[in-house]
Amino acid sequence: MEKKKLYVNLKILRAEEVKQFQSLIQAGYFHQNEACQQLLLHLLSFWPNYQQVELEKTQVWAALFPDMPFEDKQWRYLCSDAVRLIESFWTIEQLFQSGALPDLLLHEALSEKKLDKNFQEVNRRLEARFAKTQAHDVLYLKERLHWLNTNEQAFQRSRQRRFDLTLQHSSDGLDAYYFLQKLQYACVMLDRQAILQGEYDTGISAEWLQHLLARNFFGEPLIQLHYVILKALQEEENEEHFLTLRQTILAEEGQGGTLRDVYLFAINYCARKIRQGKGQYVQEALTLYYHGLDHGVLLEGKEISPWTFTNVVKLSLRLQKFEEIESFIERYAERLPANLRTDALAFNQAELYYYTGRIEAAQTLLNQVSYSDLNYYLGARVLLAKLYYEADSIKSLLSLLAAFTIFLKRNRQISGALKQTYLNFCELLFQIIRRKPEQMEALREKVQAVQLLTDRGWLLEVLEKKIN
Repeated sequence: MEKKKLYVNLKILRAEEVKQFQSLIQAGYFHQNEACQQLLLHLLSFWPNYQQVELEKTQVWAALFPDMPFEDKQWRYLCSDAVRLIESFWTIEQLFQSGALPDLLLHEALSEKKLDKNFQEVNRRLEARFAKTQAHDVLYLKERLHWLNTNEQAFQRSRQRRFDLTLQHSSDGLDAYYFLQKLQYACVMLDRQAILQGEYDTGISAEWLQHLLARNFFGEPLIQLHYVILKALQEEENEEHFLTLRQTILAEEGQGGTLRDVYLFAINYCARKIRQGKGQYVQEALTLYYHGLDHGVLLEGKEISPWTFTNVVKLSLRLQKFEEIESFIERYAERLPANLRTDALAFNQAELYYYTGRIEAAQTLLNQVSYSDLNYYLGARVLLAKLYYEADSIKSLLSLLAAFTIFLKRNRQISGALKQTYLNFCELLFQIIRRKPEQMEALREKVQAVQLLTDRGWLLEVLEKKIN
């Protein structure tokens, strides 16, 4: 087991990490076991191929200790020590990529050692860092709280008998960090349970929110934003909360990735409204997507998520912005993650081809999609149903609707609302196929009235043609 874990850890090291890790091993600071050092340096010479015969444990042992008989217990100890050393290396690497954390830990160490001059120098550096940071997200508030707490502890160690505000600053910093983190958790819970089966306890009471209002959100705009999101999720029928949220985030500049989750909450709200038949939210969601992409908020580094890519295409199709879609696909195709690019392009171009009348090309592309993700599967079933209908392949369509309905009813991971959205589509399309012409008018009223439904517009178009 330890051997397998060791080889897995070594194999996933990046090329630049291998050299750095070799330097750490040779330095001997974290581990004084010379046998462990020899083992790791020997194994690193095979990187990244750890499937060779030469790596059989007895042969590795013979290469390292030719004069010693193999000892399985000692071998396991060596592998265990080697795994811990790799984990220590990753901890160090993570530390130096963790924003203010190295300075915060140094600040704390200098306080404990009572090196006041050095302590004040690092303190000024941290103070300047926090003062110039515009995006006050959870990480910022957490790091600032760490800094404020260290200053309070340093004041206590100084044993000065005078009034000082460091304790007040620590208390206020704790409030800001706690309330933002708690609101974020609550928003994620409510947003997630709207999609998936299950119910969370947010632990947020009316009195808790009243206290937050009384403290004026602790002067933090992001706390106020998440309060609005929470209200929008709790009182979804009150669209004023969404309008406030949209107006605020579209006006924000320079927040970068800090607002990513805020955008996604607002977009998810639009998605639920769209499924309820409120077509005006299509443009609302599209505006949020384009604004978020243009400002880099909805990009992951330089990459675009395949689900963001797909959603922009779907929304644009509903508004028949075909030229805009072509331009969007061309602009962002190379920004899709390499391992998901083929599926994302095939699925979305299939949708575009369908909407622009290229039915055979759409079906060819759709057959190339692997459906590794549930969203692709659901979307592809609906698109295939449309393709079969347009091609008048009624037998294939009925078979598809039956299989899709069974899949939806048996799947326990899809939320009740999302499941019903697709079940309603299957049922209504089946009725369109089977009902007599004189029954179409009543069926159209049903399509317009049902609350949860995907592709309502397409179903209404089909009915309109039947009626006329």
